Amino acid sequence: MAANASSFGISIGLDAAICVIILLFFGFFRRTAWTEKFYEPKSLVKSENAPKRLPRSFAGWIVPTYKFKESDLVRLGGTDAATYLRLQRFGWELFLFCTLWCCIVLIPVHITRGTYVGEEIATGSTTYSNLDKTSITNLQPKSKALYADWISIWVISLFLYWQLWRYNTHAVETRIEYLNSKTGAGTEAQTVMVNDIPEVNKGIVSKLAAKIPGTGSRPVSRQSSRQNSRSMARRKSGTELDSFEDARTHLSRPSDSSDASYRASDSLAEPMATHHTGYANMLADQGMPPPQAKYNGQSQEEFMSTTQDRMVPQNGSANYNAPGIGFSAAPKARAMLDSGMSEQDMVNQEFEELYPGKVERTQIAYNAKGLTKMYNDFEKTRGKLETVLDKYQMKMEHHKKIKKRETVRVIGARYGKWGRDRYGAKPQKVDALEFYPDRLRELWDRIQEEQGKAKDKALSTAFVTFKDTFTTTIAATSMMHHDLRHWSTREAPAPRDVLWQNVGLTSSGYLGAAVLAWTLFSLLAIFYLIPVGAVQALLQVDKLERFKFFKVIMDVKILSSIITSVLPGIVLTIFLALLPTILSLLNKKVQKMVSETDVEFGVVRKYFIFQVITTFLGSLLVGSFLNQISEFLDNPKGIVNTLGTSAPQTATFFMSYILVQAFIKSPMQLLRLPGLVFFWLKYRLATTPRQKAAVWQDTHLKYGTNVANDTIIMLIGLVYCVIQPIIAPLALIYFAIGTLIWKYQVVYVYVPLVESGGKLWMQIFQHIITAMMFFQIIMIALFGIKKSPGPAILTAPLPFLTIAFLLYNLNLFNRPQVIISNRTAADIDKRQSQGGDLAEPLMQQQVPSPSEESGYAGPDSRQQLDRYIPPGFTVESSELDEVLSETQRVSPQVDSYIADNGASSGKQSSRSNDIESLT
Repeated sequence: MAANASSFGISIGLDAAICVIILLFFGFFRRTAWTEKFYEPKSLVKSENAPKRLPRSFAGWIVPTYKFKESDLVRLGGTDAATYLRLQRFGWELFLFCTLWCCIVLIPVHITRGTYVGEEIATGSTTYSNLDKTSITNLQPKSKALYADWISIWVISLFLYWQLWRYNTHAVETRIEYLNSKTGAGTEAQTVMVNDIPEVNKGIVSKLAAKIPGTGSRPVSRQSSRQNSRSMARRKSGTELDSFEDARTHLSRPSDSSDASYRASDSLAEPMATHHTGYANMLADQGMPPPQAKYNGQSQEEFMSTTQDRMVPQNGSANYNAPGIGFSAAPKARAMLDSGMSEQDMVNQEFEELYPGKVERTQIAYNAKGLTKMYNDFEKTRGKLETVLDKYQMKMEHHKKIKKRETVRVIGARYGKWGRDRYGAKPQKVDALEFYPDRLRELWDRIQEEQGKAKDKALSTAFVTFKDTFTTTIAATSMMHHDLRHWSTREAPAPRDVLWQNVGLTSSGYLGAAVLAWTLFSLLAIFYLIPVGAVQALLQVDKLERFKFFKVIMDVKILSSIITSVLPGIVLTIFLALLPTILSLLNKKVQKMVSETDVEFGVVRKYFIFQVITTFLGSLLVGSFLNQISEFLDNPKGIVNTLGTSAPQTATFFMSYILVQAFIKSPMQLLRLPGLVFFWLKYRLATTPRQKAAVWQDTHLKYGTNVANDTIIMLIGLVYCVIQPIIAPLALIYFAIGTLIWKYQVVYVYVPLVESGGKLWMQIFQHIITAMMFFQIIMIALFGIKKSPGPAILTAPLPFLTIAFLLYNLNLFNRPQVIISNRTAADIDKRQSQGGDLAEPLMQQQVPSPSEESGYAGPDSRQQLDRYIPPGFTVESSELDEVLSETQRVSPQVDSYIADNGASSGKQSSRSNDIESLT
């Protein structure tokens, strides 16, 4: 037996009361001075685009928040934030329609044409509550009233098709607007990510195959000799990377395709011409000049002849450009590398041949895991030193007493040989302004040494930046080589979005990682079915009242109502709270996704699938089994008929779940009570302005769990809106509250960690289609169980229509969401050439102005393109010099300040003693 109308009403009242209490607390805390940096940080930013301050009254934030338009959300929160709010709006529009239709049409039909209308009636082993009077359970098998449900399914499905078409069209328009904005046309809009570079960082299988005679691959033992030959060539040309600055320059500058020394200037070599007339004609169609037939002062024929001669392997094998070279892309790459050409030069030349005159910069990725660890240690140590300096300066400026210099407890063994030699093995206290600078110098030396080693650890991934967006679009969407095992290209993630530790695997490596990740995910979903079963058992606690403990609980009506109506939703929510962190780690550590955006989208996808398996299907099947367990045991052959009766009764659990999500979880996301506690503690412990600013600035929003939570509510509401129409207004309440709360959050609180420019919508679209498929298939099965072939047959075309609608929409809208069209790319280039731009969203990273020296309206060659370098290569000597010079300036001031305070204290003490003696 599910909860009856009385207990369900009590649960609504309790949940609503909790919601009101949470909102009252929020209204109170929002008005206090010390929490405004937690609840309205973006309104405190000094910017023209900062949102207006809200009234200080309890409910003064509600109306202004609801009035924000989508353009305001894009400006203040970013395109992805506006896309997420579009999901909220889609939800309340859908369930507003469902609520009106179901309340007007279905509920009267279910009540008046039903059979079980008493308070609580038992039929066989099935017990019906008065809450079942409004559901399809109340209708007899073969009832003509089931045609009303069939009509409702078609009406709701057609409404969904119309709504999805409107929203898909608007999503593409939003995507185009983003790409044409200043922030949209950043470095990533003109960069492609190249994977599977042949003969670079070969995997284990390739290395083993290379040892087998007749495989056509060169022996692995030649790898070291090839690197040595390139090192000798670099030393002869003066390009050996002996220092940090040399390594950083090698990474950031354009690669010359020849093996001669790099040009002293930062500009690219003049591009070589090409015989690719199709590409030249394409440029002509866009009004762009054809490529120049010069490269480093040579004609195309001269340059190609010289280069090909250099590329002939020493064993006298055929030229790699000769006809009949074969299918593989490896021989050409092997010849180029064996000649002494670096991996970066090889990539640069390959793209120059395909897109002559259009390559701005090539940057290959390096295996710098050890360097990254040193870099993180360097940044951490520098931050600690800056904190100590800030503390000293703040105390001296405010004339506060400094008793003694700050010390650090140092255990030399923790810092390796350097630490043991300098500080010994035993712990000792060291002056902070002595230890931190020494540690920074030691790390600096190690970083320079490691950077020198990293140049010979190239990975099979590179980032190629072009001079215009149009060429980038062609490169990202074209088949670069007929050997699909090599030279695969895709649009590049934003530089700040790249997860460098995951860059460099081959396509087969990424495939294997994905298989492993999805296997672990499947096992995790199976494991989580255990708590789902326990939650459903709480709903059926009256089945266990033959035990004394449960009978005592069921005799107390208020406790029975809480256990059967409130507690299951809360327990399931708690079990699901840990899952997002697990899925995020799965995407990063196991599946090796290469960007934060990929990780977030992966969480969205996996979390939704997980919720479908556990929250929806698990609760549906387990709840149905527990609800009619005695019937299953007594009459196993009647399982289908029993499911037809018991499955609709699980709607009570899902109504409870939606109530908890709407009235408790969503408002708690607004209040963020645990975050408020941690904010207060961190702010109290922060002693410098720098530390205090870090506490409240840049609160990032991640969409992984939020999107999946909303779409699973949409799935539940959609599946059950015909089965139990009361669920439709509950889903409407959920999305109405969610719209208010998340408008406030994206405008006043959260800053996007990454920005995909609206790609999020296609994930949402696929989730909604999944919900429609479950809705239609379950209703067909339910009509069959109800022995009503007419409604079942008439509903049967809908799943096929939904699949056709999905395929058509994916064909029409998916590619414009994922890649930039040639038309849009040409428009972007034209706008950049004219110097036009749009306003940037608040608190997003500024995009440098176009470079005038490079001769094109693209990203700045220094400030922008260097950002594709791994973090370990981005440290500059000026950063170290700055903090060390500041330490040298402050340290003697501290000594003088302490001495002056000591002298004044001594005089004060002497004066007090004299007064005492006189007294």
